[in-house]
Amino acid sequence: MRSDHSDCEPVDALTRRAQEAYTERRLAVYDAVVLGLFCSLVWRCPRREMVRMYRRGTGARHLDIGPGTGYFLDRCRFRVPHPEITLLDLSQECLDASAHRLARYRVSTCRANLLEALPLPSGHFDSVAMNLVLHTVPGGWAAKSGVFGEVARVLRPGGTLFGTTVLAAGVPMNRLTRRLLAEQHRRGNFQNQGDDPDGLARGLRAHFPASRVVVRGNVAMFRATA
Repeated sequence: MRSDHSDCEPVDALTRRAQEAYTERRLAVYDAVVLGLFCSLVWRCPRREMVRMYRRGTGARHLDIGPGTGYFLDRCRFRVPHPEITLLDLSQECLDASAHRLARYRVSTCRANLLEALPLPSGHFDSVAMNLVLHTVPGGWAAKSGVFGEVARVLRPGGTLFGTTVLAAGVPMNRLTRRLLAEQHRRGNFQNQGDDPDGLARGLRAHFPASRVVVRGNVAMFRATA
C-alpha cells in the first residue's frame, strides 16, 4: 500500500463534525449497522443494489471517495487482474480500515477535503465512486456541484462516476425514516438538509455530458459519464 497526499488544510466545523463520526470503534460495526440495517430498513435501499452498482461501474484505474470500510470494493469483480485503486477520505481511520481490507490490491490513499481542489492528476481515472458520501458534505447542492466538477476533472474522457446519497427532500418518507434522519441532522453526521433528486440531477448535468439519477427509497443512485 502506498500513502500519498496525507496533509490536509484545516476544515470547517461542519465538515469536521461529520467525519468525526467515523471512529475505529464505529467502523467495526459499520457494515452490520449502517450497510445492513440502516440501508435496508431506514433508507430503503439495500446494500446489494450498491454491490451491483460497483460491479457494473469500476474500471482499471479506480478512485473511491469515501470508501468507508472497503466493503463494496472487497466484493467487486474487477475487469482486470491488477486494478489500480486510490482511496480518498478526510478520515484517516476510514483510509486505514479500507486499505487494510483491500491489501491484496495495488492501493494508494489520499487524505483530502472534498470541498477543496483534489490533489490528484487530471484525466487519470477510469471510474470514480462516491457511495453514501454526499449527504455528509455541507453546503447544499451549490457546494456539492463543485465536487462534481473536480471529479469530472480527474476522470478520463468517457470515464464513469457512480454513487449513492441519502436524500432529505423530494422523496416520500415514513415515520421511522423521518425520525432517524432528524437524529442524524441533530448529531451533525448528515449535512443533507434540502438535498433532493432534482438538485442532484442539475449538479451532475452542469459537469457531465450524460448522467442519470434513480431513486430507491430515500436514496438517490446516480451515474454520469465524462
